[in-house]
Amino acid sequence: RRNRPFTGTPMHTATTLTAMSSVVPDELEGGYSATKALIQKGHRRIGFINNSDPIPATFGRLEGYKKALREAKIRFDRHLVIADLSEPTGGYRGVGHLMKLANPPTALFCFNDRVAMGAYEALRTLNLRVPDDVAVIGFDNQEIIAAHSYPPLSTMELPHYKMGAWAVNQLIQMGDGKTRADPVQHKICCELVERASI
Repeated sequence: RRNRPFTGTPMHTATTLTAMSSVVPDELEGGYSATKALIQKGHRRIGFINNSDPIPATFGRLEGYKKALREAKIRFDRHLVIADLSEPTGGYRGVGHLMKLANPPTALFCFNDRVAMGAYEALRTLNLRVPDDVAVIGFDNQEIIAAHSYPPLSTMELPHYKMGAWAVNQLIQMGDGKTRADPVQHKICCELVERASI
């Protein structure tokens, strides 16, 4: 599970319908927006430290990363994508691998803020500064990590409030008999919270 290029194929996707309606973050658009934010800062060599678990977020964020690269006409390089644990240790190992490449990345998209926390530490041990040497963006907007990192971490915010509001509205409509016959999986966009790391 450690430090290998991500080549897996999805076992399932976020578009699969279940017996009841559900609400989820739009993982693909989140990965796209995170990568696009780095591209807009001038980066073209962007590493992605992804999760190694076969879950919708893993596949969706990777597809969003690829989509942003395609749109910017940047060739996808599988050596820039690492699959590891979605914890600080995964981010630390991922940076160790990516920065050893002959042409290392100038920016990192991390699967979540915990991965970014490990990436920060690894970059410090290599005497690399965020964002002067390497820009970093995370995912989730875990306040205790993102807002209080040094420098504060740019990240994609999971739409917990909007998801909860949508779910409650669906329950109210179920009680009123107003829900549609077929179940749906509703996706809500994740918003960029830009701080000082990119």
